[in-house]
Amino acid sequence: MRLFSMIIGLCLLLLVGVAGAAEKTTADWKTYRNEKFGYEISYPADLEYRAYIDGSSGELKRADTGDRLVDFEVWPPSECPRQPAGAVAREIGIERAQAVTQADGPDGSSSCGDPVAVREFVSLHGAKIYELELTCTRETYPGSHDDSDDTEAEPPTVEADPVVTLEGKKSPTYFVDISPSWMKRILMADPTGVDPRMQPTKEETDPALIRKILGTLKTFPTQKPAGVCIEELQNRGLLLGIPGEAR
Repeated sequence: MRLFSMIIGLCLLLLVGVAGAAEKTTADWKTYRNEKFGYEISYPADLEYRAYIDGSSGELKRADTGDRLVDFEVWPPSECPRQPAGAVAREIGIERAQAVTQADGPDGSSSCGDPVAVREFVSLHGAKIYELELTCTRETYPGSHDDSDDTEAEPPTVEADPVVTLEGKKSPTYFVDISPSWMKRILMADPTGVDPRMQPTKEETDPALIRKILGTLKTFPTQKPAGVCIEELQNRGLLLGIPGEAR
């Protein structure tokens, strides 16, 4: 029993030491705080955080060159429509990470999704962080329009299966659970240069730096916004003043 207590004590000392060392290395960092969505995050002093639309989106970039390093997005940004009972932040984050990669064109579509590899860890303040690796594929259809040819191809006479081509892996991309008490909400953190379908960027974002930045994320309680959703008014049978709808 005494040996067990000593081992537990040593583990606690190590954890405190690691946390203390991390705080020292980030002591001169800047901090962005979002009162609406209830989180704050720190980043190196040579970087700049730009927030847009009440902080529902933002970007982290180099202060000297303006080069964008990470795109941020709060999802969902509003209370409506209401989430179904049993919503899970992990599922919301993976679904959103896949949705933002969808691209459609005249000759097919491209997206990043399954199979998805997920790695989980926590910030210094207990926020759950998810690191994803998405598989990117392109679907093209025989007889579809080719952008390299001005002539429009004839549509196939028989419905054909799409040709699926592997385009690579999108990795790493991240999201953090920043859910308030009344709903599930995530903060997407998408580094530039990780999507194999995009043109290479000037510099690659160091995953270790992104993990370190996300590791500083702290959530705090916010007040639930007052009001009701349009769907709720419709369910109650209230008139919304929408032309062409009479009750």
